[in-house]
Amino acid sequence: MAEVVVQLSGKEILRIPLKGPSMTIGRDPQCDLHLDNRALSRRHAQIEKRGAAIWVRDLNSQNGTYVNGNRINEPLALNGGDVVEVGRYHVYIEGVEAARVDTPVLTLSGPEGRHRFAMVGEEIIIGRAPSCDIAIGHKSISRRHLRIAVDGNVFIAEDLGSQNGTRINGKRINGPTPFKLGDKVQMSEFSLEVGYLEAQSTQDGEQKVSKTMMIDRSELAKAAYVGGDGFEQMPSQAGNISLGKHQDDDDEEESGTHGLAEGSASAPRPPTNKHATAKPSAVARKQGKPGTAADDGHQSPWVTISHPDFGGDKDVQLKDEVTCIGEDGSSEDTTKGKSIANQGYLLLVKTPAGVLATTTGDRRLLVAKGKPVLCKMLQSGDSVELGIMSVVFHLPG
Repeated sequence: MAEVVVQLSGKEILRIPLKGPSMTIGRDPQCDLHLDNRALSRRHAQIEKRGAAIWVRDLNSQNGTYVNGNRINEPLALNGGDVVEVGRYHVYIEGVEAARVDTPVLTLSGPEGRHRFAMVGEEIIIGRAPSCDIAIGHKSISRRHLRIAVDGNVFIAEDLGSQNGTRINGKRINGPTPFKLGDKVQMSEFSLEVGYLEAQSTQDGEQKVSKTMMIDRSELAKAAYVGGDGFEQMPSQAGNISLGKHQDDDDEEESGTHGLAEGSASAPRPPTNKHATAKPSAVARKQGKPGTAADDGHQSPWVTISHPDFGGDKDVQLKDEVTCIGEDGSSEDTTKGKSIANQGYLLLVKTPAGVLATTTGDRRLLVAKGKPVLCKMLQSGDSVELGIMSVVFHLPG
């Protein structure tokens, strides 16, 4: 696990895990890394994850933030061995690794500008769904649009059944298709080209040292943000990176979530369920619709699903031992005939101890009370989130 280590006068005084998408450093007791020294501003600097990459930024502090002795004015991606200086403190990141010099880099160009991503895994999934390694919030991009893989020295592009297709140098592709340096992979108004990571030369005393960007694999991220047009456009959570703004989607085939990834600063939040502990909706009780809590007179538990695409809430009865709810809010099986899940799924499993919530279909964790969790035993009134879908659990009675 990645850890933040603080030294003062060469002695280690603090060591804490690097958790969550960001960690604030400052004199304020509310900061994640509280350093009570007048040389620091109340909110001095911030360490942020962008996929597998780790960045640092100064928060308009009075005395500045330094990396390897140089004051930074813009967010900076940390390289292996970098030292962050705030006041008299030296901050190191341990439990990470330096990226290989031959790491492939994807350059994505489109309406959101030009951005570069290092491939730190063997493949990257690009699409509109927040669960994708790179999520693009545009209607022309399908939920899971494109897979880019590396097989030795060969790059592979595979369209994942997208509505608008994928092209290489203007020719639409079907199935896994090899491509090379200089080729242009096109997804609607976005284009993608491949290259390789370049080492940066820095001065260490009298010697020049080559460094590459710092990589944190603890979140199982497959992409690391290298840089581009607008650091603020690239929020991330649990290893996924997002680009673009949330839009209304009237395309029935492509219905579901899109836009910013879960947990990002600008991401749209699920509608607040003001009746988290209330009975199922009056309409559902009156009409007794299949799949609602009205089906068995509230003898079984149920969940209320909130999703921006619904324009309201939906109740789903937990009749079976396992209930599967898609990230788009659907309770139907959408995986038939497919070898790769097209979205994340919330699993609600009945156990002797109660109903257990967990997730499958992608690498993200659930979010409960604002924190990522692998699973959660639910009590009446508890809520969990997957992407922009929110689910509240109810017990009968």
